[in-house]
Amino acid sequence: MTVQRRGLMLATAVIAASGGAGAQTLQNRPVRLVVPFPPGGVVDVIARVLTAPLSEALGQTVVVETRPGAGATIGAAAVATAAPDGHTILFTSAALASAPAVMPQLSYDAIRDLAPLSLLGDVPLVLTASLLTGITDMAGLLAAARARPGAITYATPGNGTPIHLAMELLQREARISLVHVPYRGSPVADLLAGRVDLHLDSAPGAVSRGRQGQVKLLGISTPRRLASLPDLPAIAESVPGYEATTWFAFFAPARVPAPILALLSETLVSVTSRPALRTALADQGVEIQATGPEALGRLLQSDTERWGAIARSVGARLD
Repeated sequence: MTVQRRGLMLATAVIAASGGAGAQTLQNRPVRLVVPFPPGGVVDVIARVLTAPLSEALGQTVVVETRPGAGATIGAAAVATAAPDGHTILFTSAALASAPAVMPQLSYDAIRDLAPLSLLGDVPLVLTASLLTGITDMAGLLAAARARPGAITYATPGNGTPIHLAMELLQREARISLVHVPYRGSPVADLLAGRVDLHLDSAPGAVSRGRQGQVKLLGISTPRRLASLPDLPAIAESVPGYEATTWFAFFAPARVPAPILALLSETLVSVTSRPALRTALADQGVEIQATGPEALGRLLQSDTERWGAIARSVGARLD
């Protein structure tokens, strides 16, 4: 069991014991929390931690349903077309914003067909290096990349993924040239084996591997260092202006009646703001910023435009 999973599961009993406002407007049947990623990943783990407190707060059983595939768009499409009764919620990442640019034939429009409910928080990315590279910090990476353009490789979960776009942004801002090695899934095993040089990873997994001495942590993608990780420099300290955090958030079908959307939003903000969950995630580098639908809607719009521009500039398409 990973450090990330242990920390989150330890918080479950505590946050489940905290009270929440009951819901009388939902029907007496389960609420599906759709996760468009494979079981066992960070999104799935967080979703399962939330089921108990959400069930209590809503007065209905909440069950996690994983619907992975096609860059998280299969699950998103399932929610966009689900019955608008408040019993189907999408729990996804910033992949929702990057998907339109790299998959132009999507069957849904996230801004039109999904209603924002609540942002859970920002999830920083951490640039990690294989121990075999000898690279130990951002200064060393930039020097090596400029001395040997096109010689250093970076791995991603695939063409057109948010990680790919974030690395393209880094190359543009730092004025360096790296070689992209796309995978169909996690490249961590090959990073640890030294078959690829770099990987931009979500903070929970990266920090855990760094603490275990498996990789070198070069920098975090937030504009400034995190209070919870004060010894990890921000990439922006070496590449001014760089920022590429991802986020986790909740959405419902757009046609859900406004009173039910309000109920779901208020409940999610309340539950995800609880101190036990905040502490468990902060220890892994995840910063909870539970906000309501208006702020999340603006974030989705701005990120769709931002990542769309980067994807178009490099011709990125999802594998």
